[in-house]
Amino acid sequence: MKILATAAVVTFISFPACAEKVAFGCQLVTQYSEDQVGYLLSEARSVIGDHETNRIYGHYVSLRSACQYDGGATRVVNVPPALRDLLAQNGVDIRRFAARRM
Repeated sequence: MKILATAAVVTFISFPACAEKVAFGCQLVTQYSEDQVGYLLSEARSVIGDHETNRIYGHYVSLRSACQYDGGATRVVNVPPALRDLLAQNGVDIRRFAARRM
C-alpha cells in the first residue's frame, strides 16, 4: 500500500505553535478506506506518538461522520513541520490534498 494513498489522513492532527493550518473536506475522506487510514496511522505512530495518533484518528472519524450528512463539511487542523517533513520524504505534498488557511 502506498503511503501517498493514505498520507493526507495523518494530517488530521492538532499541534501548537509553528504548525500550518490546513482545511480538509469530504473528498479526501471518501478517497481512502478505513484500512488505508489504519495503515498510515500505524506508520505515523513512531513519528508523532500515541497521543497525537489518537487525535488524528479522532479528527478523521469526526469528519467522516460529518460528511455523511453534509458533503461540504471540512475540518481545519494544524500540521506540524515534522509531519510535513515525513510526508514530503514520501513524496506527499499536503497542499495537493487540502486548502491552506491563515
